[in-house]
Amino acid sequence: MTQTRGSMAPPTRERILIASLKLFNENGFDGVTTARIAETVGISEGNLWYHFRTKKDLVRAHQQVLTQKIARRLGLSWTPETVLSSYITFNRLMFEEMWEFQYLYRDSPEYGRASPDMEERVRDIYKETTDRLRRLFEQMRETGHLNIPPGEIPALADNVWMVVRYWPSFLRETQNVVRIDKDALLAGVRHHLALFETHLTDEARAYIEKNALAD
Repeated sequence: MTQTRGSMAPPTRERILIASLKLFNENGFDGVTTARIAETVGISEGNLWYHFRTKKDLVRAHQQVLTQKIARRLGLSWTPETVLSSYITFNRLMFEEMWEFQYLYRDSPEYGRASPDMEERVRDIYKETTDRLRRLFEQMRETGHLNIPPGEIPALADNVWMVVRYWPSFLRETQNVVRIDKDALLAGVRHHLALFETHLTDEARAYIEKNALAD
């Protein structure tokens, strides 16, 4: 969400987006009403409807903010010398996106399908994310950090993205965890590392584990 200057309060629309995101993350999409959002913001429900007619409109607005953050992540570049640190940055940004917009990753069965243009963008994001992961792993292999057959890299990239993308859903379905805390977030990082850490050199594994799991 955008920052305001000085002590000025954010505009009403911005406050609605901030409050609804927090409520959806903590209580689930179905567990929050527009009346509760309005009460949290300190406005009438009619005022909320002026900005967002339905909760689904809030979903679309949150998705737009998320896709802007993802676009910055997908613009990350690296060199053979920086591939390990760049992988950590790329992975950290993925988990930070998931952390900030937990309900979007977790509650899609509740809020349903997005608009057609947003669904197409989401599919593009998935493809672009796995493509960047594949290229990072290929670079790690070429620089001697990762010992894995080239033919296994596409599946590894898909699996890493699946762990990140569906980690909130997995926790909710298997452990009834709605709001993810820092320990649960770090557990997701560890699970993703388990997919390929045995293929890393000792030095690369130590570097990634030390820096990827740092608070």
